[in-house]
Parts: sequence; structure tokens; C-alpha cells
Amino acid sequence: MHFDSPRHRVRRALFGLSVIGIGALALLDNLHVFDIALLHTFWPLVFVVWGVARLVWPRHYLASRFFGVVLIAAGALMTAHNLGHVNVELRQWWPVLVILAGVAIALRGFFPGARCWRGQRFETSAIEHADEVNVDATFSAIKLQNDSRAFKGGRISAHFGGVELDLREAMMAGPEATLVVNGAFSGIELRVPRGWQVSVQMSSTMGAVEDKTAPPPSADHRLVLRGDTVFGGVEVKN
Repeated sequence: MHFDSPRHRVRRALFGLSVIGIGALALLDNLHVFDIALLHTFWPLVFVVWGVARLVWPRHYLASRFFGVVLIAAGALMTAHNLGHVNVELRQWWPVLVILAGVAIALRGFFPGARCWRGQRFETSAIEHADEVNVDATFSAIKLQNDSRAFKGGRISAHFGGVELDLREAMMAGPEATLVVNGAFSGIELRVPRGWQVSVQMSSTMGAVEDKTAPPPSADHRLVLRGDTVFGGVEVKN
């Protein structure tokens, strides 16, 4: 079974459009249609597209939208720098990202109400019974336990945050469930029952995906992990 939520399809479509845009800029660049190096100049607009995607999706939490604003601002600033409108030494300003992450964490501590979006309270620790998990941890840490009797998979998205998902009390609806995991500058820990076989089909950039589960006595149930992690880690254990 392959889990493919509407949100994941929207993100995949936006990512595809971004790839098409980069390809178009590279083609126009090679054909010398314009006098400036389009790809070198406008590639930061990818961050703007990513940020807009986080803003327009209605179910994102406030911190996720804040992250979207940061992405848009960073992409716009880098594009302006490439066009020569501003002179910014980007290597000197990278600590701003760390400062913004600290601001988001501090706001969560001082203003708990900021965790709500459209009446939904953000929980740092929770137990749920849904057959599909849907975790979004941006500038935050989420600890979740799921004990579904018909687990089908789901998605985990973590950016500058952390996720602990405990599935040891869950049971699969069929022989296979797919969990889509996407992380950046984050740590993700998964705990699965000893009877589950784990199939890691993820890509990792400057990070690691580790399967520390014990080999099951039989392969009646399999959890497939898909997605990617950048500057982070994913650890799976029993």
C-alpha cells in the first residue's frame, strides 16, 4: 500500500513545478535568450515557492507558517543579492536562521496560545487512535503514541524540530503500511512492534537513516519508509 495524502500530492506538484522552472531557466540560459545567467540568478526562488506552499495550505500550524515566511524572505533576499540590488555577505548572516529558530521556540514557551491554529491546539505529547498519522513538526518537538487497530501509514514532516512516534501498540490493517518521512535539520525516532519488518527506502543528505530493529521471526507485516532527510537523522527501533 502506498500512502498518498492530498497534502503530499500538493507538495509533490509544487516540487515538480519548481523542477520544471529550474529546467526552463537552464534551457534559456544555454540558448542565450537573455543577457544574464538566469539559473545562477533566480535559483533562490525555489525557497519562495516552498514558503508560499506552507502559507497557502490551510491546516499548517502557526510555526509552520512562520517558517514559510522565513523561506520567502530568504529566497527574495538571495535573489535581490544575485541581481545586484543589495549587497549581502550570506556567509556572515547564516546565524540568523539559528536566531529565528530560537525565537520560535521562545514564543512557544511564553505564549502557549500561539500554538493554536483555527481552533486546533498543538500538542507536544499525545496519544491517538487514527489509522493514519499526520505529523507536522516545524520549530517544535512532538511526541506521539499511536495504538490503531488498523494502521495504514501516514506522513511525518519535521523542519528544525524533532518527532518521536511510538507504534509499538499499533496493528496493521494489511500486510504493508507506508510512512512518508521528510525532515530537514531535525531528528526523528520511530518505535515499531517486534513483529514488523522495516523496509527503508529513504534518501539522506548530510544525515543518516538507521534501522536498529531486531529481525522479526516472520515477515507478516512490513513498514515501508519513504522520503528524505537533510542535515538530520531518522532512527527506527523496537
